[in-house]
This record gives sequence, C-alpha cells and structure tokens, in this order.
Amino acid sequence: MSKYENIEKVKRLDFDHLDMLVSERIGALKLLAQGVQETDVHDAICRDLILPCVYLLAQFLESVKIDATE
Repeated sequence: MSKYENIEKVKRLDFDHLDMLVSERIGALKLLAQGVQETDVHDAICRDLILPCVYLLAQFLESVKIDATE
C-alpha cells in the first residue's frame, strides 16, 4: 500500500467517461422533468427520482466551488 493510495485512485479515474455519463443522465432527467403531467405516477416519479437527484446535484454544486476570479 502506498502512502498516497487515495491520490493514486483519483489518478486512475476516467473523468471524460464520467463527464459523458453524468451529462447524458442529467439530459434524460431534464426531459423527464419537462414532460411530467399532474398524475399520481408522475408525482411519484418527481418524489422518488427527480427531486432526490436534483438535491444530490445541489449538494455537489455546493461542495465544488469554482472561483471565476482565479
């Protein structure tokens, strides 16, 4: 085990592939959200899928700050 095993793991991550997958899923979530109707099924989809995903994205955005002045 290396002293810096976390750094080694991060270096092996395929961020290009991860970026593509996340972008694809966010696009699908957006399309789903734009097409919801006022039905029990769509309300459940909003409750169980869309809102929890948006909450996780908001947490991610809060965690990863980008300062445009740097």
